[in-house]
Amino acid sequence: MKKLSHLALAIGFAGICLTACTSYSAQDYVNDMKNLTEETLKNASTYTEEDWKRVGEEYRSINEKGKKVLENMTEDQRKELEKFSEKMSDKAAEFNHEELKKQFDDIMEQANDFVDDIKQQLQDLKEENE
Repeated sequence: MKKLSHLALAIGFAGICLTACTSYSAQDYVNDMKNLTEETLKNASTYTEEDWKRVGEEYRSINEKGKKVLENMTEDQRKELEKFSEKMSDKAAEFNHEELKKQFDDIMEQANDFVDDIKQQLQDLKEENE
């Protein structure tokens, strides 16, 4: 019985360590968006339809994770995210395949709506703290 309780304690401790080590921060959010933006800008000319779908889904996924760290975001981080969003939108506008462009624009619009919500929430938090 004692071994079982030690094992349970060890598993619990490992779980806590794993959770603490994998927490997602505001800087992680900025870094993820930066990496995706840089990768997209660098490789956009060679992207296939599937690549663009992957970019759109990854963009949405990053923004979903970012929702959880809004209150920890600095003004500089917010500005960086806005810059990345603009670059991604500009690159999407250059994309010529009409049907796929429409699909990607829809994904980007949803993500940009999310970014607008983030901006508003950050503004609200800033006003509350003043």
